[in-house]
Amino acid sequence: MNRIRQVFGRSRVLLPVIHPANGREGALAAIRIARDGGGDGIFLIDQGMIERDLLALVDEVHVLHPGLWIGLNLLSRAPAEVLAACETIGGIWADNAGIDERSSAQPRAEQFVTARRGWAGLYFGGTAFKYQREVPAADLPRATELAAKYMDVICTSGPGTGHAANPEKVKMMRSGVSSEVAIALASGVTAENVNAYLPYVDAYLVGTGIEHELGVLNPAAVRALADAIHAYA
Repeated sequence: MNRIRQVFGRSRVLLPVIHPANGREGALAAIRIARDGGGDGIFLIDQGMIERDLLALVDEVHVLHPGLWIGLNLLSRAPAEVLAACETIGGIWADNAGIDERSSAQPRAEQFVTARRGWAGLYFGGTAFKYQREVPAADLPRATELAAKYMDVICTSGPGTGHAANPEKVKMMRSGVSSEVAIALASGVTAENVNAYLPYVDAYLVGTGIEHELGVLNPAAVRALADAIHAYA
């Protein structure tokens, strides 16, 4: 079963990305906006807060918002290291999952399969992701077919932070796997363009498109995007 549907009970979800650039109080304010605006969970990322403080924030959010799904992206850490640092999280997001569509062997991707040791959370593995080696369009179906063996959610992006992905890219990626394999998109999504992705993408990891400025969420933008995503049948 598609892991997004299994965990969240719906086919399309919004997971606002919280940049804790304004300290603990700013991050907590953004989390409240994300939750109240219809977010299905959150991703915390260590941009603007050191790792130790971010991990402490995860524990605090568990107490303040019981039941809120929390994912974590530690940019300088391998996925296995993130899991070792914090096993209470619901998800791990890595920009580069180590998939190489040119090879049948995937040693980097295998590392997390071994390390998760029964951890039941969602691993969002970056595939054909921004600032990584570019995957030729013709090879995108092969990349997703391979990636599906090593992660719960295949996570892709546009060409850069805040830049929308070409809808043809996600369409090609979806063609490599069935609807039972979850795909996420992690850049450039807004309420105005999300309809182009909804037939192909299950989860939306959104920061820039719902922020006034780094770390400060726009409540109206969160609500508009959540409503558009959840309206998809």
